[in-house]
Amino acid sequence: MGTLLTRDLETCISTYENFLYAKMRCRAKISQEQAHFWGHPHLAGCAYAMLVNTLGEPFLRIVEDTDCPQIDRLKHTGWTALEIVVDNVDAIASTFKNSPFEILRPVADLSLSDQIRAVQVRGPAGEILYLTQIKGKVPPFNLPIARCAVDKVFIPVVSTHDRAKTLAFYENLSGNSGLNFDTKITVINQAYEYDINRTHPIASLQLKANTLIEIDQVDAAKPAGKRPASGIMMMTFAVDTLPKYDVAQNHLTRNCPIDTQHSMILRGAADEMIELIELI
Repeated sequence: MGTLLTRDLETCISTYENFLYAKMRCRAKISQEQAHFWGHPHLAGCAYAMLVNTLGEPFLRIVEDTDCPQIDRLKHTGWTALEIVVDNVDAIASTFKNSPFEILRPVADLSLSDQIRAVQVRGPAGEILYLTQIKGKVPPFNLPIARCAVDKVFIPVVSTHDRAKTLAFYENLSGNSGLNFDTKITVINQAYEYDINRTHPIASLQLKANTLIEIDQVDAAKPAGKRPASGIMMMTFAVDTLPKYDVAQNHLTRNCPIDTQHSMILRGAADEMIELIELI
């Protein structure tokens, strides 16, 4: 699940409801306990909403900070994009004309495989979304087929200056081994005005339930500031058991998307914010 930070919660809610089939499960305010647990006490009292897909599964939490900095997520390290599996990407993209979604690259089959068709868009909080239709198997990757019009986040994308260091962090955290390769990233090339076919060092790491992490090494990316900026603030991962870090970081969290026993906040190698929740 992704957590977005926005200056305008109502616009974000209505945009996801009207264009991406989301429904609001609940809305409330961030407690002082939650804000301190995240390491951002200034977010205490901020309004937030939890969005679910048509299957009732949480996939997005949106937090409103009317004073948050606004940055171009494609040009900064940290969480760059949420890749969401959809059942008909052409149909969804056709509704975006005159919407709060800005189409960055037109719908196209990926160079990696013609079984993957996607569109890249920027949302109302400045978040980058890859809306992706999986049409068949794409070995060696284990990818999901959409169960509804707009299903779930199945790949969060993190931008880093050091692919090897970032991959090692997630390999250690997950116990899985990743895959290194070079490929073009058209939205990055467009954002930096590079040749559209320029390749970048990439890594992918397979997780459970047809989910992965994508790691993009973008040497020109600027480090994100200490205060969370608009766009993707944090990624939440469900785990069977929390890793054996400092036990003081374990905390009963009341505002997680699902019932939990404990949760933990970590920082990745690119200073990206990670929330781990241990399922009951």
